[in-house]
Amino acid sequence: PSPCTLPAIHVRIPLHMGHIKVLPQELINQIAAGEVIERPASVVKELVENALDAGARSIDVEMNGSGLELIRVSDDGAGMTGEELDLAILRHATSKIGTIDDLFSIRTLGFRGEALPSILSVSRASLSSRKSSSEYGHSIVTEAGEVHRRGKKGMPKGTIVEVADLFFNTPARKKFLKTTATEQRHVMDVIARCALACPKVKLSLQIDGRHLLSFSSASDMKDRAASVLGRMQAKDLLEMRRERPGITVHGLVAPPSESRSNRGGIYTFVNGRPVKDALLAAAVIEGYSGSLMKGRYPQAVVFIDIDPTEVDVNVHPAKAEVRFRHTSAVFGLIASSIGNVLNPQGARRGDNSGVASSFPAFRNDGEYARGKTFSASVSPTVREGASPAYGRKPPIRLEAGRLFDSGPSLHTAPGFYASKALIGMLHSTYILLQDASGLFILDQHAAHERVTFERLKRVHASGPQNEQLLLTPMILELSTPEYSAFKEIAPRVHEIGIEAEPFGGTSIAVRAVPGLLAASDIPCLIRDLLHDVLEGVLRGEKEGSEHLEDLMASVACHASVRAGKELTRAEAEALLRDLDEVGGPLTCPHGRPLFKKIDTEEIERWMGRRP
Repeated sequence: PSPCTLPAIHVRIPLHMGHIKVLPQELINQIAAGEVIERPASVVKELVENALDAGARSIDVEMNGSGLELIRVSDDGAGMTGEELDLAILRHATSKIGTIDDLFSIRTLGFRGEALPSILSVSRASLSSRKSSSEYGHSIVTEAGEVHRRGKKGMPKGTIVEVADLFFNTPARKKFLKTTATEQRHVMDVIARCALACPKVKLSLQIDGRHLLSFSSASDMKDRAASVLGRMQAKDLLEMRRERPGITVHGLVAPPSESRSNRGGIYTFVNGRPVKDALLAAAVIEGYSGSLMKGRYPQAVVFIDIDPTEVDVNVHPAKAEVRFRHTSAVFGLIASSIGNVLNPQGARRGDNSGVASSFPAFRNDGEYARGKTFSASVSPTVREGASPAYGRKPPIRLEAGRLFDSGPSLHTAPGFYASKALIGMLHSTYILLQDASGLFILDQHAAHERVTFERLKRVHASGPQNEQLLLTPMILELSTPEYSAFKEIAPRVHEIGIEAEPFGGTSIAVRAVPGLLAASDIPCLIRDLLHDVLEGVLRGEKEGSEHLEDLMASVACHASVRAGKELTRAEAEALLRDLDEVGGPLTCPHGRPLFKKIDTEEIERWMGRRP
């Protein structure tokens, strides 16, 4: 065949498609459930939102294990009559919309009448409800959506829904769930977002008999934010409010110094509806443009109150996303509102006008600080998205089963790095080197990360004598999800020389750190580690050397010089010497190459000096 011949693509087409027929109701219900109910947290979200729509002022959530065994949500809302309870379990039965016009001006959290039937179709459940005007309540017991028993019962005003054996009839769904700790954290996140959306509503979460979250009615949003985010973090939040015809943006934003390593601290709400929308998160990040280093993300609680006819909340089965009629206007209003709060004089940073067209000269001050985490406050030339992402992927197992040893092929000859001539910097991120063979572009973060990683290994091997006790224990107030993540990795953290222990409530006390990390921003480092667990980058349930290696890689990432930090010549030269001292590695702990070489011959071909 000709070299240009495309490979054949074989598509299997059934010879006989069969007759078109209506699917059985049971299959229809399970398909619908798959769209709405992804995990136990989805059940909690839908039931809590139903309670809020019913006017509840107090909502209690109880759960066993990961939520597959039991989820119980009770509220003091309006309740239902026996007839309404029978209708509530039917698909597309709702009190929240009645006409097509209602669909385009939705002000409630639920409206499709899908959530409750979807939950019931994949579980064994019981529902009980009583209106204040009734002397007793009514109850229904179901299995896979089929009613097995009806009755009357004494109960307080409101509704109680118990969901047991979730996914008992769809076992394949369970394969896609994560660990018990991860599923519990998803539930905590749902409760936290609902608590922020409705500060005057009392919310509690109990898991396996332990009260993990308890939000009493708050007088204002700042009090509720303090309960959710932690009082130490909430005390510096800045209030924001901006109104335009048909839309109001308001909320609380944290100063850039309270940044995180991921987007988990961004909470966005549209007409009181918690949403995880990429557009809104991007708008919040844009508001911090020029204030945050690459790879750092803000903390913010942002509410968008908008004319319901200007937003479509019916674009996602689980109502997790929205679509605005005027997307760019909403984006711009959010970004500028945050920018004006952070920079009240209007001196918005973040444009590229100050970026030099040639390599910047080295600064002559400072020394290379081993183990130091540099400030997230950077020059105006550093912008979100200006340089490639670094160090945010889960560690790559280069040679499984070999702890701290990536093999001889991943190291250079002795003195490799220090032998190169240092000629400049590119975008305060890459160190430019040369020798007779060509140009080397070295990633400063990846290089420092590998140095820190290798030295952490030595600290671990040498034992506790390299720990540095703090004169005064450092007290960190964590959010409930962060505290849950801490308990998951606490034993392993202790193994690498960070001594931290519970200190009442969701606080921890840090009493010692490895000397290597003494100059680091310890609170920021620990929070970043915890958010790695929350995001699944660092898996706390692993055992043995594999988990320890992953943990050290994450610590090294967060304790190393960042992209966008302008190094002095002395700092850059010290980094090259340190690379040689730790064995001349070619990759960072996550498997990314430290440098890219461009041969002199290749450059000469580009410039027409060679054929």
